[in-house]
Amino acid sequence: MNLRRSAFALLCTAALSVAILPTTPVKAVEGITDDIVWLPCGPIECGKISVPVHKGLDSSGRVSISMYRRKAITGSSPRTLLLLPDRDYGSDARTMTEKAVVTFGTAITQFNVISVAPRGTQDAVMPVGSETEIGTLDMADDLEAVRSALHVKKVSIIGWGSGATAATALIMQNPSIVQAAVLDSPVDPSTSMVKQSLQHIAATKLGVETAMRWCASHLSCTMNANVAKELDLLKTNIRLARVDPGVTFEAVARAAVRTIVTGNAQELFGSITTASNGNSQPLLGFAGTAPTMVNAYGRCADVSRADAKRIAAANAAVKPHKFTIGSEAALYAFCAQIAESARPLGALKPAVMAKGARVLVNIARGDQVTAPYVPRTMAQRLKWTYASVYANRHLVVGYDNATTVAAISFLAAK
Repeated sequence: MNLRRSAFALLCTAALSVAILPTTPVKAVEGITDDIVWLPCGPIECGKISVPVHKGLDSSGRVSISMYRRKAITGSSPRTLLLLPDRDYGSDARTMTEKAVVTFGTAITQFNVISVAPRGTQDAVMPVGSETEIGTLDMADDLEAVRSALHVKKVSIIGWGSGATAATALIMQNPSIVQAAVLDSPVDPSTSMVKQSLQHIAATKLGVETAMRWCASHLSCTMNANVAKELDLLKTNIRLARVDPGVTFEAVARAAVRTIVTGNAQELFGSITTASNGNSQPLLGFAGTAPTMVNAYGRCADVSRADAKRIAAANAAVKPHKFTIGSEAALYAFCAQIAESARPLGALKPAVMAKGARVLVNIARGDQVTAPYVPRTMAQRLKWTYASVYANRHLVVGYDNATTVAAISFLAAK
């Protein structure tokens, strides 16, 4: 015990020698808070928590999950607010905390903000042999471990995409530990993933049609004169090898994820025009590389092999309206080569207390990734607050100002 006290004293002495800018929102002092060692890293603090790959299994390997904290600077009894990023879209965990005040405004300073990296990302690398164990229910277990290590009875939450789905699973299983939650574009852990996928496919199709209508009605769109004709021209150019060999409609679908899904349809149509005029690089830059098996781990962890096969087939059967968005058919097809999930979603039974919990569910009405029908019906069934946003993009909290202000107000309410 004396050694521990001495070591802690040395750490504090060393930290006091660090120069602190007046604008730094948290004091850069190293210390042990409950079961987590927080170290200064720029204007925020960094910490890690070690959790088992499989909860309750003593022989399980462990994964080190990074967390990033910004202490409250207003209010006498600050609540703990967990920020849960999506695995594929939006900011990573560290960026969320570093830019919390810019994103949410000064109202966020009334909370002790802690962002938690999702397992399987570069801030929470899985042990060798456990790379596929990154399902939603495992992430929900990680959140409970974080709350326990912080020694707080309740946490507030903002989750995006897969992070929101993990928070949903946590609330369904253990609602008493969540003070309030804002869930941005979650899927429903308690209903069939196959049935939900059909809704997502419909939302993707609508997203393409909406983007094309937008282009046709805006002079700023390079394909404004005749969108369908320009897309047909691209198809001809691909067939006649007049564009780079990497330009395919699969590449266009990937490029749509980085443009249309983020609310920037103009960038996609502009890059298609540029490709038809002889320069394929902008389009290829948006498209990136074709998905690999590693990219499918998260999806496959949440479905059985049989359901993955059905979802892949449903996506492959779609006849695109000129083009589609994403690579879901290819990604779910990889599940046949991956160890079957031991904890698929679809059958989670919400606890009685989950109904009527303080939860706000947000989504854009034109979301091209998560069909609004899915979180809307979930919120209605569980008597949670639901608010859609008139926007054509995926994720809205932190992107739409009114929605962001409302989210913080919801969490701050007594």
